[in-house]
Amino acid sequence: MNDQYDCLNKAQLSFEYLHTNSTTHTFLFGALAELVDNSKDAGAKNLNIYTCKDPCLRGGFYLAFLDDGCGMNYGIIPNGYHQIFKIYEE
Repeated sequence: MNDQYDCLNKAQLSFEYLHTNSTTHTFLFGALAELVDNSKDAGAKNLNIYTCKDPCLRGGFYLAFLDDGCGMNYGIIPNGYHQIFKIYEE
């Protein structure tokens, strides 16, 4: 399953971001539910959740979420981040 998605851009997250996110999602399944909900909000009809082995990572694998929704593009990402941070600042 992994080969067909190699051409897609992959998001990369720093450990600092993950730490910040972990303080807002104290329940692991709440964070996973939010990722599933994000796919639904983007109009996805299909969502694949799978693991991929990567010996370079701590733990040796990562969890991947791939949907067919229409998410944010490069033009609206700055505005999207602004709205996200605005919610957390309030």
